Amino acid sequence: MTGEAKTHYEVIVVGAGVAGIYQIKRLADLGIDATVLEAAPDLGGTWYWNRYPGCRFDSESYTYGFSFSRELLDEWHWKERFSGQPENLRYLNYVADKFDLRKHMQFNCKVETMQFDETRDLWQLRIGDGRELTCRFVVLAIGLLSAPTMPRVPGIDDFKGRSFHTYYWPHEPVDLAGKKVAVIGTGATGIQLIGEIADKVGELTVFQRRPNWSAPLNNSAISDQEMADIRARYDEIFAACALTPGSFVHGPDKRGFYEVSREERLNLWDKLYDEPGFGIWLANFREIFMDEAANAELSEYIAGRIRQRVNDPDVAEKLIPRDHGFGVQRLPLETRYFEAYNRDNVQLVDLSETPLVRVTEKGLRTTARDYDFDIIVYATGFDAITGAYDLIDIRGNRRRAPRRQVEARAVDLPRHARARLPEPVDADRTAKRLRVDELPARHRERRQLVHQSAAIHVGPRPHPRRRHAGGAAALDRACRQDVRDHADAQSQVVVHRLQLQRRRPRGGHRALLRLQRRYAEVFGDHQRGRGGGVSGDCVWGGGAGWRASDRWRDGVIG
Repeated sequence: MTGEAKTHYEVIVVGAGVAGIYQIKRLADLGIDATVLEAAPDLGGTWYWNRYPGCRFDSESYTYGFSFSRELLDEWHWKERFSGQPENLRYLNYVADKFDLRKHMQFNCKVETMQFDETRDLWQLRIGDGRELTCRFVVLAIGLLSAPTMPRVPGIDDFKGRSFHTYYWPHEPVDLAGKKVAVIGTGATGIQLIGEIADKVGELTVFQRRPNWSAPLNNSAISDQEMADIRARYDEIFAACALTPGSFVHGPDKRGFYEVSREERLNLWDKLYDEPGFGIWLANFREIFMDEAANAELSEYIAGRIRQRVNDPDVAEKLIPRDHGFGVQRLPLETRYFEAYNRDNVQLVDLSETPLVRVTEKGLRTTARDYDFDIIVYATGFDAITGAYDLIDIRGNRRRAPRRQVEARAVDLPRHARARLPEPVDADRTAKRLRVDELPARHRERRQLVHQSAAIHVGPRPHPRRRHAGGAAALDRACRQDVRDHADAQSQVVVHRLQLQRRRPRGGHRALLRLQRRYAEVFGDHQRGRGGGVSGDCVWGGGAGWRASDRWRDGVIG
């Protein structure tokens, strides 16, 4: 830890993960007096904590790394197309050491309260060790998935064996050989873990509340020659990422779903399914996110691939989701996950049929029977997006705490910045502005453009209530340009609204598809020239992650 005697800074960054490392690098380059407060014993954020087997990138490694230094890009050799946790942590430590950033970091410093002092015009931060620090600006880089949730079932502390959440997987090696292991949860984390440990344990029992769609990661090593080619194309790679809503290298197929034959669609899906990464999700036809029939056809294709990979037909059907279509939630990528259920030592327990009752001294009890285990692993997700904010008592002007941290207004939380969160938005008001069906057809589109430009602050745009040089026609063109520039971010807000309300839309995934399609009716034409539409980034913010964490947390286990 450094700087313990110092109590005031111009800027305090909370969190030394990927975002926090970049923030302190930029602040140091600008000569600003700043420090980073990190609750963990060392830097790395999610890549410090999540050490469970199988933990790795699902975006290509060379697109995930920092791009601010050409020298760094030329020096670092990514070993795998989708790098694992150990290498990811080595990379972040390499960056911090190369640019001498550790001197700006303080570890084992958990921020407990953050209060704005109006009399001194400063933020006051109380640290877990009892110190109080002040600063003019606070940057919260605390992550979207850094508040793990445990299921609310009785008896968790009664278990006599080893148990832990995947987020807190022990740093020392865990001996799994010959052990009876339970994994609760089949979200993105569980899918990675199960595929990795199935052949390393004595017996593996998977407790599934609801299945998730998943597709192959298709990872591979990166040779020296491939890495040299990647270095030569970094500018091209980053430019391609900048054109996609989620900053992945995969852009949507510009052809229309119904412009090609079913045979051509199947050939494309076969190709994408066998290729690395998110291609089957993000390089697909735009209509799979908007059109129920298109989504149903793709979902049935993916279901067919699952049935081909799982030998037991009954188990295969239990692994196929029925409550949402493929791709309308963020897609987990897997390695040998479905094949794990073909092993004699792996058993699937469907909690929708036999709900979990309690944890016992020896293992787990469902409504059907008791199970004995040596190790219980809770892959039960996170209180996503706002969970880490809830762990800090934040008070702004007039000692007000935001009702939801993600909706905190600038007037209430002065000089406070958030890393990687959607802009504040009034969900109800935005929803009302989406309901334009009652307007005359000739007015709908223009009214929608002006309202969306005014309602959602996603970038520079003309003020809709101010006279515009060139009159109404110029204002209309300006609004249309603004929509073209920011439609992807705006469409993301629609689904973020559902996420922030922590509930599924009434009517399930079909209602969500209808909502996305209604939105696309206005904005789809403007995005079509960019290969847009309501694309994969609409559901980037969590999907199974927030829904699963809410239900586990609220005790809805069956």
